[in-house]
Amino acid sequence: MLKSITLGALLILTLTANESGAASQPTYEKAVSALKTEAAASREYQKWDDTKKDLAAEITNMKMLDDWMTFQNTKYQRYVQRQQKTIAELKRRKIEAQKISMELEPFLETIVDKLDEQIKADLPFLSKERAQRIVFLRDSLDDYHLELSEKLRRVFEALQVETEYGRNVENTSGQIELDGVPTTVSIFRLGRTALYYQTADGENSGYWDRRVKTWVPVSSKFSRDIQKAKDMASRKRAVELISLPVSRSIDNI
Repeated sequence: MLKSITLGALLILTLTANESGAASQPTYEKAVSALKTEAAASREYQKWDDTKKDLAAEITNMKMLDDWMTFQNTKYQRYVQRQQKTIAELKRRKIEAQKISMELEPFLETIVDKLDEQIKADLPFLSKERAQRIVFLRDSLDDYHLELSEKLRRVFEALQVETEYGRNVENTSGQIELDGVPTTVSIFRLGRTALYYQTADGENSGYWDRRVKTWVPVSSKFSRDIQKAKDMASRKRAVELISLPVSRSIDNI
């Protein structure tokens, strides 16, 4: 619009000059002044137009930013809700863990006591090793600086060892008292079911009687079967059915 006005002013100025031969000085000055005013207005218009464009771009950016912030706010609200659920679950687990801890420690004491009783009433094999294990467990449970998880691990490990005794057989040598006389014999353990002895010459054999807690001799027939059992355990003989004397278990074994 301003460009059209400027061109119109120039055209009028030209026509006026042509009609009068030459523009009068006042008319010329007015025309120049008008042109300057128009040019200044045109620059202001251009400046305002540029400012308008900048503001429009800024408004667009602000709207995009507002949309982004709205999206992030909604998303973070979900994050917060999720974290709140996680915190609530952790608090619940903490309370549960404290409850378990309060129940577990005395329970471990009871387990060790029962294990000690069982070992004392059990077959007399590895007596020193098993007694030392009980002492170790009691020391562990009384250790203030030891984590409860480690105490639990040690007790479970001891229970696993005792359980394995019932799943295997073992041939060892040792000294036992026969008729009050210390005698070196071979000892065959059949799991935790029975314990047998046999002298070096194979003439005398017997088993451990749980009830009277002593060694009981057996006949020569059982003596041969005990030797067969030892050979089968050592894989020197094919597996076959044999008869062996077994002591009746006492209560709580």
